[in-house]
Amino acid sequence: MTNRDDSSARAEWDRALQHALAARATELAARLPADAVEKALMDALAAATAARAWAEVAQLARELEARRRAKAATVDLSDARARRGGR
Repeated sequence: MTNRDDSSARAEWDRALQHALAARATELAARLPADAVEKALMDALAAATAARAWAEVAQLARELEARRRAKAATVDLSDARARRGGR
């Protein structure tokens, strides 16, 4: 096996591992409370930044922003009902 074959195999392994880890993280995140997911995203963002993994930093930042925007747009039904007079 040449060095090029070895580095190609290593790159393929890294991609497969990254894919598997992302899938597992998504699966676990679905079971966590929202605040725990945000904390995990922030921790991962810090780790990716420290590792200078800029593609991962960008993806994690987008995910964190999307979750925060969705949370801000969520309507509290009890407040909405109170404003409508209990209806």
